[in-house]
Amino acid sequence: MKLLKIAAYPLIAIFSVCTGVVATAQAQSSIKPAITIVTDLSWEVSRSSTQFGEYPLSAEQAPSETSPLYGGTQKAMPAEYNDRSKIVPGSIPIWRNRRANSEGEAYQFRKNVQLDNAPIQKITLDINCDDVARVYINKRLVSVDKRDGKLKDGYDDWFFYRSVSGFMYDRIYTYDVTDYFFANVNNTILIEAVSLAFDGSHAHLSAKIVIEFGPEPVRPSTSPEKRKPTVAPKAKVPAPTTTIAQPTQPEKTVFEAGRDPEIEKLHVGSILELGHVYFKADKYQLDSTSYPTLAALASFLKRNPSLKVEIGGHTNLRPNDAFAAELSTNRARAVMQYLTDHGVAANRVVYKGYGKSQPRVNALSKEADRANQRVEIKVLEK
Repeated sequence: MKLLKIAAYPLIAIFSVCTGVVATAQAQSSIKPAITIVTDLSWEVSRSSTQFGEYPLSAEQAPSETSPLYGGTQKAMPAEYNDRSKIVPGSIPIWRNRRANSEGEAYQFRKNVQLDNAPIQKITLDINCDDVARVYINKRLVSVDKRDGKLKDGYDDWFFYRSVSGFMYDRIYTYDVTDYFFANVNNTILIEAVSLAFDGSHAHLSAKIVIEFGPEPVRPSTSPEKRKPTVAPKAKVPAPTTTIAQPTQPEKTVFEAGRDPEIEKLHVGSILELGHVYFKADKYQLDSTSYPTLAALASFLKRNPSLKVEIGGHTNLRPNDAFAAELSTNRARAVMQYLTDHGVAANRVVYKGYGKSQPRVNALSKEADRANQRVEIKVLEK
């Protein structure tokens, strides 16, 4: 018997290790393979050269995923380029023609990328062009004032433009663009690139975007059995929670596109709940359906420059405290980033995540979730 017991221990250990390996392999196999997008002949390019102005395109000026590019839309062509140019591996350098017609030609390049609901882990952009560019993803400017320090005299006047990236032909530049893409959305990449070639040669755009996915998030709330200990005190909580939520109701004003609040009725402490501002489950990337409300809010704040506000993020009661705090903070920050990207001074906006500490309804249901997960604007100064 002792010999049998002794022999059983290694078998148990081997079985445990094998089980762990199988579980790890299954978890890894459930992660969606990375997607790689490179410049190639499927990209669209504007038929006419654009006016590359001092200021970047606003969200309203940037073409949508289907609207015509400047002067009309055609497919890009393979471009000639300097033999010493550093081309992004795997990409085809593209331009409107095989070579620029004249120095200072600027074109818009576009690529649409449909993503499903797989969780995004990291997205990286590698880019090189000749010689100046702005990169927009979902109408948000990515490259801001990132000029190469090696750029010297000769083209200095081009690099006074605001929100421009100046590239050296012999380098590849890398950006983390994770927060610019959304799941379940047709994402639009738009690049305005300018050729500064003396003789119209070696004008090109070369880029690669790698989208990496992570495992499906584990939601603490998916199993009712696991939530029972958390919900158990429910009988004791309803009365005080209901009384706490009541005073906030008269203060709440829903803000959405076409429904501006009366500025005269706002005072320090007033709360504006943002209507039609959505995020995917457990994520903080803004859904594109949120843009009309946020654009209207940015316009409202710019029309009332004395207002200073706090953006507050709130979750439903399902996640644990740490996850709720982090998620609500990131969602509030995403809204703040949109506002500052669209002309609201950064010193007028702060953000804060409240997690699940201020529920409107102390319950676990679809209706309660909708009431509790929200973004609010609080007036700090008027």
